[in-house]
Amino acid sequence: MSDDEESNAPPSGAVHQIVPRLQSGPAQTTTSELAAGLSRWMDASNNFIYVELASLVLLFACVADWYPTVWHKYALSVACVSLLVCLILQTAEFLVPGFLQWSAVKQGDDGTGGHSIQKVCSVFMLLWWIFGAGIITFHAPFVVTSNGWFGAWGGLLATVKWCIGLKFSVYEDQPAGLKQLYYIFTCSIILLLASIPPLVQKWEHYGGAGFSIAGSALTIIACAYMVTMYSDIPKSVLKINVVLLFVLWSLVAGVCTFHGPFLITSKCFHAVGFMNVFRLFVHISVY
Repeated sequence: MSDDEESNAPPSGAVHQIVPRLQSGPAQTTTSELAAGLSRWMDASNNFIYVELASLVLLFACVADWYPTVWHKYALSVACVSLLVCLILQTAEFLVPGFLQWSAVKQGDDGTGGHSIQKVCSVFMLLWWIFGAGIITFHAPFVVTSNGWFGAWGGLLATVKWCIGLKFSVYEDQPAGLKQLYYIFTCSIILLLASIPPLVQKWEHYGGAGFSIAGSALTIIACAYMVTMYSDIPKSVLKINVVLLFVLWSLVAGVCTFHGPFLITSKCFHAVGFMNVFRLFVHISVY
């Protein structure tokens, strides 16, 4: 060994550990950049953020109340497919801005028929949630009010808004009384559908279900008439209709929740409908 090699050799007994320098400059990604990137990723889901939230609620409800049945597996698949589709769209829009507006169905020569990727996906998700919410809440596994029940209906409402592009301004510009009629109409449809299983399956005190179906049907007809002719109906006639609805829903709520068949669950349908009739009655009486 030469003298130069001996002078450069490490002293005996010494242990040297060479640590490579991984980065020679400043940090490549700062916390502010990470926050800005996360914010842009979240903004990419503005149109369907509520679909993602409803999917998570249904997903967690399935996990918390899991049974290895085909209906629990179906409910879990509804939540997982919905969440996965939304996350893929969100990430694609984040990486390629404008991706959601790309043409999926080309426009015809007559100027009709063109649909974006977002529109096609929203229609698919609407159909997915229509069947999902119907099966999950009317057949199994969340037929009573619970987190899974609210998650299923929340997903359906969120996809309706996403698909047809409901504008809050369209709703907010309506008269207060007309808004209440929309609420009552919706509650009546839900109650009508919810009253069918007790009647068909002969639940305890199922006779009340027939009364609720009749009351719901009459309410739907009355609301359809008042919504259609709202601006042309004299105030006196409108008051009479509202008083009759008030009495009808008082009877329906009393019979169905104190006699049957909704002694424990589904009281929210009656309470919501009852309160909205009352609010409409107060609104018309005051104004």
